[in-house]
Amino acid sequence: MTALGYWGHHTNLKALVYTAPRRLKLQDIPIPRMKPEEALVKIRAVGVCGSDLHGFLGKSKKRIPPLILGHEFCGEVAEVGSRVSNIKPGETVAVYPLIGCGHCRFCESQRENLCPARRLYGLDFHGGLAEYVSAPAHCLFRLPAKLSFVEGSLVEPLANAVHVVGKCGDLAGQTGMVVGAGPIGLCALWVAQQLGVGKIAVSDINPHRLETLRHLGPDLIIDASKQDPVWAVVDWTQGQGADFAIDAVGSSVCRRHTVDGTAIGGTAVWIGLEEDLCEIDARTVVTREVQIRGAYAYTKSDFARAISLLETRTLPYNTFTHTADFADGQAIFEDLASGRSSITKAVFVL
Repeated sequence: MTALGYWGHHTNLKALVYTAPRRLKLQDIPIPRMKPEEALVKIRAVGVCGSDLHGFLGKSKKRIPPLILGHEFCGEVAEVGSRVSNIKPGETVAVYPLIGCGHCRFCESQRENLCPARRLYGLDFHGGLAEYVSAPAHCLFRLPAKLSFVEGSLVEPLANAVHVVGKCGDLAGQTGMVVGAGPIGLCALWVAQQLGVGKIAVSDINPHRLETLRHLGPDLIIDASKQDPVWAVVDWTQGQGADFAIDAVGSSVCRRHTVDGTAIGGTAVWIGLEEDLCEIDARTVVTREVQIRGAYAYTKSDFARAISLLETRTLPYNTFTHTADFADGQAIFEDLASGRSSITKAVFVL
């Protein structure tokens, strides 16, 4: 497996390679060779996604070792292919990591995230936990000069949040609920705030994440280890429930919380993928006309919107990011996978 199937044969690079379940090794591998329509990007920051952890633990069927994980990355353009004219060496970019087929009805309508043949860095081919990546020029988004590389690595998770919040309708004056205060949950909270939500609650069981939440200022913080988040939201809304609820975890119980905590005629949006199956009270969904919507990844428009939101420089990213070196890769992944980590968002900086 290679970055888009091409490797050079002369210069090596450092990469954090997933070699077996629960095992990462820092290795020297050949630098990727560009196609004419691609650019070579020197990676400067790459974030760790929950799906990367699933791969690390051997729970992802498609992440087959040896594989370089990582799809949340940004860097500097080092070289461009012969057919690339819209981007130049030295420019700072975030990489849109979904590669669609380019000709299906979803790609033609700018919904590459739903392309049946889509491929993803760090899943279908080598990803961003490396010094260099070769990427199609159309997947490169310029970053404003004032943004840090850590902020650049947050474009991808923030684009997820833009996409999921967009499924909730007009937020003006609405009451929201976010289940899960991991990186996506935090980003969804912040995006909803930027888009004018009336008030919003967030629940989690991790004490470190609950403390981190305070920096983003939700209207209600729920410690789900001590109280039922559904009852907490219903009480908070004087018996109405939330107009919309977002599941950013993906467990059966969290999905039920979004349905049960939603008001009559409300919307529950699921983005978490921790479990495949869940049981919900279908009678509640029918008689209360609760809409259940799925949200997968993001479009290029969402990606661009995420960059625009970051430009406001109001996201307190330093309060929930932890930077590390590749040399610490094994330890960082083990800590994150323990379920007891104090790290909310790990970002490797190069």
